[in-house]
Amino acid sequence: MEPSKFERAKVGAMMGGAVGLCIGFVFGGFSIMRNGPGSRGYVDTLAKTMLSSTAMFSFFMAIGSVIRSEEAMAIEYRDLDQNRGKTNIWGQPMAFRTPPVVILQQIQQQKMQQ
Repeated sequence: MEPSKFERAKVGAMMGGAVGLCIGFVFGGFSIMRNGPGSRGYVDTLAKTMLSSTAMFSFFMAIGSVIRSEEAMAIEYRDLDQNRGKTNIWGQPMAFRTPPVVILQQIQQQKMQQ
C-alpha cells in the first residue's frame, strides 16, 4: 500500500529538517566566525540561524514531497521503450525513439478521452 500524502509530507519535512539543521550549523558558524556573535551571543545567534534554516527547508521539502507524490503513476519507463531489445547497426542497444514525457502525455490524453 502506498503511503498517504500526509505521511509523504511528514517524511519530506523530517528530511528537510535534518538538512536545514546541518546547513544552519555550517552557515551560522561561518557567520559567527566572520562577523562575530553580535548582541545576542554565540549560542543564541547560532540557534536562530539553525532554526530558521530548519523551518525553511522542512516546509519546502514537505510541499515538494506532496507535489512529487501526485505524479506517481505506476508506469515503468522500460515498458514505454518502443525500441526495447532492438540494436542499431553497431550492435549497441537503441535508446528511446520517443521521449518518455511525450509518451506519458499521450497516455494521459488517452485516459482523458475514455
